[in-house]
Amino acid sequence: MNEFLNKKTTFWYISCVSMVLALVGLIVYVVRGGNSYSPVSGTAVAVWAVGIVLNAVVLVKDFKIGQFIPYLLYVVTLGVLLNTEMLFASNVLVSIDGGFFDVAWIAFVVCLVLAIVAGYVASVKPLTKE
Repeated sequence: MNEFLNKKTTFWYISCVSMVLALVGLIVYVVRGGNSYSPVSGTAVAVWAVGIVLNAVVLVKDFKIGQFIPYLLYVVTLGVLLNTEMLFASNVLVSIDGGFFDVAWIAFVVCLVLAIVAGYVASVKPLTKE
């Protein structure tokens, strides 16, 4: 195990952080559930989960081009969520019925955005020392 970790760069650890943030965000999103304005999106959950799994695969089996795939899937997930959460967000921002952004909503959005940023940073350099 020590030998495995000694071969890894700082970007490998950043990729780990990206995966953990994505996992926490996905769990919070699913546990939070939807509401009448934004039901839980099966597409977002599927793409998000595939991104997390591929992130884990890249961490174990480092293949260069694979570093970008989890980052791209997290970006696609954000795009899907922008579509599904737009009605809820606009309802809150206009204050039609006194709705508000709950802590879980803010948590999964922040976790996903941070996972995207960390995923991008991790994908620009090799994860394993040459």
